Amino acid sequence: MKRKLNEIIYAISRYTEIVLSAVMLLVIITLIIPMIYNFVSIPLLDITPEQFTQFLGNALTLLIGVEFVKMLAKHTAENLLEVLMFAIARQMVVEHLNMTETLIGVVAIAVIFTVRKYLLLKNSNDKEKSYDKL
Repeated sequence: MKRKLNEIIYAISRYTEIVLSAVMLLVIITLIIPMIYNFVSIPLLDITPEQFTQFLGNALTLLIGVEFVKMLAKHTAENLLEVLMFAIARQMVVEHLNMTETLIGVVAIAVIFTVRKYLLLKNSNDKEKSYDKL
């Protein structure tokens, strides 16, 4: 009886996760349209650095959202590391951090690559992926 109840609870939570992932994906797709419209509506030569930084921040935020949805859809440590890597990279690029914070971000990304290379790829059967040749 207890095992059956645990299976039911797991199934409900999994379906809830799928529904929330679908809602998040719809929101991301909906937010892409005005972001592109706002960027394209400005003549290319009139774009200020602040406008480009805002566009870049919005684009990277949506990219992190897509990676988060992928992480929810397929529970792997590699997907989690990709979400962390994009979040750190977004923070470094958009926020214009000082040298110490930038160094910490670079070290964090290096640690993520090291963990991915030495702990994750040795255990996976699919070692030939396009981004593994970097």
